[in-house]
Amino acid sequence: MYSKPTSPQSIGQVLDGSFRLTAAAFGRSWIFALFAGISGYAASVYQFTRGDSLAEAVTAPQDAMYWTLYCVGLLASVLFYSAIYLRIDSVADGSIGAGALRSALRKLPLLIALIILNMLALMVGFILLIVPGLILIVSLVLAMPILLLEDKGPIDSLTSSHKLVWGNWWRTAAILTVGGIIIFVLYMILGLLAAAVAPFLAGGEAAVAAVVSLFIVLALAGILISPYFVSLILNIYWDLKLRREGGDLSARAEAV
Repeated sequence: MYSKPTSPQSIGQVLDGSFRLTAAAFGRSWIFALFAGISGYAASVYQFTRGDSLAEAVTAPQDAMYWTLYCVGLLASVLFYSAIYLRIDSVADGSIGAGALRSALRKLPLLIALIILNMLALMVGFILLIVPGLILIVSLVLAMPILLLEDKGPIDSLTSSHKLVWGNWWRTAAILTVGGIIIFVLYMILGLLAAAVAPFLAGGEAAVAAVVSLFIVLALAGILISPYFVSLILNIYWDLKLRREGGDLSARAEAV
């Protein structure tokens, strides 16, 4: 049974809490994770069923159906990914967590605005210099859970994330780096598994095997990796909030 931390955690405790939360919430979040992982590739499936070669898929102009599926798939991916946040947060609270998808749907316009603003901020950061871009990648990483779990809009969520992370930037970057290495290793394992299984499913056709292998990786990655990443971000979010609240209490005590 997992419960939210009530005091600031060490880096090891944050990472351990992420694994424990993933295990506790997996049964209630895997279906959202699966759809989040595969829905963004609806346009690629359309290309494959249309019979496009790899060169055509990369260079040929795409038709209206492709772009329609691309946009719908992207929106669906954001929706299901947001539902993972809401469902896993509800598991940490000890509640049933019903209505996560409806809640995510209500906030979808704000989420789209948040993603656009986030991308613009990162583009400006990388255009100016590589370092500001890297700083923003870390300092804005909590914007999505803040928008979903607090009553804030896109701009407030981005600024709140920056303020929350800023005093613990290196610490947050270290946790994300370790989590990223774990995710990379999982992708490698899934890739090897898919490469071994795909030829049997494709009947020996190399091109079909490559596509089947890709979609096996995407499906398994959605099911296994997305809940872990969301759990990691939520544990960082809760830890930094506790640190900020502790700092505020200390400041008030000193002022008395």
